[in-house]
Amino acid sequence: MSERKTFPWRGALAIAATYVAFLLFAQFGFLAQLQRDLGDAGRVRMAMAAMGIAGLAASLGTAWLLGRIPGVRLIRMGLGGVAAVAILSLACHGLPGLMATAAGIGASLGLLTVAVAASLPEIVPPEWTGRAAGVATGTAYSLSNMPALFEGSPAARALFPAALAVVALIFAPRSVDAGPRPRPQENLFVSILITFLVLIWLDSAAFAIVQGSPELKALTWGGPARQLVQGSVHAAAAIAAGVLLDLGFGISVPLAAWGLFAVAFPLLQHGGAAAGWAGPLYAAGISLYSTALVVMPSRGARPSPRWRAGLLYGIAGWLGSALGVGMAQDQGRIPGWFLLATGAALALAWVRPSGEALRKAAHLYGPALGLGAAGVLGIWIQAEPAEEGGAAAVARGRRVYVEEGCIHCHSQYVRPGSRDEDLWGPYRPLDRSARPPLIGVRRQGPDLLNVGARRSARWHEVHLRDPRALTSESRMPSYAHLFAGDGRRGRDLVAYLSSLGAGAAPRPAVTRAASPLPRGDVARGAALFASTCATCHGPSGGGDGPAAKALGDPYVDLRRHGFRALRGSSEPLDQGLARIIRHGLPPTPMPSHEWLGDQQVADLVAFVKTLAK
Repeated sequence: MSERKTFPWRGALAIAATYVAFLLFAQFGFLAQLQRDLGDAGRVRMAMAAMGIAGLAASLGTAWLLGRIPGVRLIRMGLGGVAAVAILSLACHGLPGLMATAAGIGASLGLLTVAVAASLPEIVPPEWTGRAAGVATGTAYSLSNMPALFEGSPAARALFPAALAVVALIFAPRSVDAGPRPRPQENLFVSILITFLVLIWLDSAAFAIVQGSPELKALTWGGPARQLVQGSVHAAAAIAAGVLLDLGFGISVPLAAWGLFAVAFPLLQHGGAAAGWAGPLYAAGISLYSTALVVMPSRGARPSPRWRAGLLYGIAGWLGSALGVGMAQDQGRIPGWFLLATGAALALAWVRPSGEALRKAAHLYGPALGLGAAGVLGIWIQAEPAEEGGAAAVARGRRVYVEEGCIHCHSQYVRPGSRDEDLWGPYRPLDRSARPPLIGVRRQGPDLLNVGARRSARWHEVHLRDPRALTSESRMPSYAHLFAGDGRRGRDLVAYLSSLGAGAAPRPAVTRAASPLPRGDVARGAALFASTCATCHGPSGGGDGPAAKALGDPYVDLRRHGFRALRGSSEPLDQGLARIIRHGLPPTPMPSHEWLGDQQVADLVAFVKTLAK
């Protein structure tokens, strides 16, 4: 039976493999690997910048190659490249190797996405393009939201996309008898480019904000049930988008996505009972524009489909993502004025220019001007050091620290040559130019000079909301009121605390943690675990402690995941566990426990080893 009369499953499989590789591997798994292996936020951003630059270059380069090499062949090359780099990523741990891997991810995905979108009428009969893209995109989002994969290890989130890419390569799409193609849609390409740039910018910002906030993540992708709901909504919306595109609705589909975003984002950021609707609305909007992004490059005459795909994925895709992530890191939210501004930009984009000369100029020179402006801004945001990226939030957070009187209980001064260096070190000279100085003289709580190197941002937020949820004997009052409304004061304070000592050199006590431990006692370790660790890890290490859900880290389940941070390490198990117990595991929510003595650490190590499978 002709493929024109049956569902074009080969082409759909290639699209699904492309989206799974982007979502599950590049956006989830590899980022988690970078955070685990590099730790420092600045180096993580360097690797992600390498991915973005390589993706941009590959997108434009593929548009050029498509004039010389058949699209079907480039799709095979892209699938093979994605599978290879996903597997090779598991062997890379240092900065040079991870940056090279990041560039490989960007290059292979840039090649694959542009080749698939530009060649869609060659691998899928024209009357099927929308529905094939919708089914494939919805399937990819559904798979990526499966709890076992969504919360899986970086290795699982690399190997599954690699395996799917290999399957898609084995059953690679073939050129089909396309028959008569539908009439090209009107060539308002600049308007289309602006539309997708706006949507991807908003989506990337919102996703980064959600993933960095335990409260927002709980409202959207928190727990297996919500993840399955999100996956189902993704699938339904993608299929609906495909049907609408085949019926000729065209640009109405991505514009509807902006409408869903405009409703979902304010609901999500203001919290309350209505925020529960934000997750499905957000997921539906993502699927609408993602399906249209696959289909629309091939539905136009000028510029050619290959250049339409290259510019859309290069500018709107890679640079739009960079701009969105930069906004999330700097603002911590999507300001209402910005959401309104994007709506105004879309309205202006779809007002027809007056005069044929003006229209031609916009179509001829608009993409080049957009590429130059967005390129400079996007690369600047990605290359900006982490310490400077949130400078405004850090400065506001310092003011909140002063206004809330935190100085009355916390100092910011490690005394050199004293036990302070073991507990809170290393020593750093005073910044005597700071106004007001925050040295502090009382220590009702721990010193905070280097707290950014000892606690994650997520830990800080949970602790500020409910200190006794993490430390049962804490005397610190709750500062949940800082997160009321838009929560900006709370997020700013978290940004300030996270900046204190971020990237500080190892403390002298790290050497002590690596020295031989005394013999541990399992019974004493069990009692200490119950009082110190069970609030997160649960009484038996199953990740079911009362604070586990708020922290949003699946690896608190020691029985299921074991000691993931030590896998593949040459460090002796006992010493590695002692180091993590005493000094934490940035950037994860695992905090340090500086006050524990050597015998207490040894007892905990002895007990913890009995928990993991």
